[in-house]
Amino acid sequence: MKTHFLLVLVISLGTACGSPSNNDPSNTLSNQNANSASTSSGDAGKAATPSPSPSKDEASKTVTVKFPTGATQASYTDSFSGYGYIDYIFDAKADQNLTAEITKADGNKAMLSVMRNGDSVETDSSEVQGWTGVLPANGRYIIRVGQMRDDARTDNKPVKFSLLISITD
Repeated sequence: MKTHFLLVLVISLGTACGSPSNNDPSNTLSNQNANSASTSSGDAGKAATPSPSPSKDEASKTVTVKFPTGATQASYTDSFSGYGYIDYIFDAKADQNLTAEITKADGNKAMLSVMRNGDSVETDSSEVQGWTGVLPANGRYIIRVGQMRDDARTDNKPVKFSLLISITD
């Protein structure tokens, strides 16, 4: 019983007096907002509030690539704007040949990156109009279509594109 009383007393005093970081004048409102945003997602029982537009780290859209029966290629037409991008997700086997190509794009602004586990599969498979290569391992791959940061920063108009994906043994 004494332990519980002491713990409540310590918590009460800490709350009443404030922690050193709350009394520090350099802890501005923007820093407090950043701190509360990073800790609020860990609250049990509370769902994260979705943002109305995608951040620089979230896909605008995720598409599961589906090949028609008996086909080795699939084609998609879509658009994104600003910092948005679209992830095309598929599973593949090691040593399969992949071709990913942007066949049509507004002003050639659409770029693609071929990734596995968040990294480019090869040095030349990132921020290109097309890539052909041999996949290094079994697993899930992502073809991310977006635009260069400079274009995203200066122009928020929709970028329309067509993407051709081909996988062969």
